[in-house]
Amino acid sequence: MLRPRFRRRTIGFAVVTLTLVGATGCTPGDPVDRTPGTPMSASSAVKVVTAGPSRDVEPVTLRFPLLADGNIDGWAAGTLGSAPGVSERVPGPTTYWFDAVVDAGSDRVMAWADEYHAEPVPAPDSVAAELRDLVPAGDFVGGPHLDDVFSSGEWRATVFLSPSTGRVVVLGIDD
Repeated sequence: MLRPRFRRRTIGFAVVTLTLVGATGCTPGDPVDRTPGTPMSASSAVKVVTAGPSRDVEPVTLRFPLLADGNIDGWAAGTLGSAPGVSERVPGPTTYWFDAVVDAGSDRVMAWADEYHAEPVPAPDSVAAELRDLVPAGDFVGGPHLDDVFSSGEWRATVFLSPSTGRVVVLGIDD
């Protein structure tokens, strides 16, 4: 039989242990929502380059076949990571990105804009830093129909067309 003094210490220790486990083990280290399918906010995610910048054709056409006949200005790829100072303690799947700037020609860009009902959109602001100098100045068009036709089962595309230069800026995400 346990003595009352020992039993009180054991119960007290168990209560303190369960309280600490509940307070620290069940809550994430940061408030970022990392639910699958939920993109990380631009303020917490940065593009970590693991390939490129480069101009070879195959990586672009493998992901976005509609650009097979274009001239590659440049592409870069990598993973989404955390900005400095943001905790990465929550494990989970890696989100990959692939950005490309391609000269598809003004005629083709205009045809895509008409066929897929593209409308004016703001210039792409989340292009990898290594490619920003390749993004043409001026007006862009885009939209959900255009994004859908460039997307695949693996890559979700956001497409920006520059009718005045014939350039396509495509930002792909694979998560």
